[in-house]
Amino acid sequence: MISRFLSAAMILAVTAWPATAGTVHGAYVGCLNSDMLDEFTTAAVNKDARQMAALFNHGCYSIEGREYSVVDRGFITSTIRVYAGGGSIKLIAPSEALKD
Repeated sequence: MISRFLSAAMILAVTAWPATAGTVHGAYVGCLNSDMLDEFTTAAVNKDARQMAALFNHGCYSIEGREYSVVDRGFITSTIRVYAGGGSIKLIAPSEALKD
């Protein structure tokens, strides 16, 4: 009986836990998928401004100063929900961008 109570209490605690939220500080980018984020990162390392501009027009966005909530935190990248203009969008972003 106590075991069931503890299990129920743990499930309730986990599901009631609030989503991690914050504001992105720094010049970070979020993209619609991880392949685009990898491509943007490669373009940035190679200083390929034309490719970065092309990706900004097709699925990558500056997330600097944007409010977000974490959907799925990973070691290298995380899925976040970014809020702007009364709406939101799910993006893949570098996990280091989520440090408040």
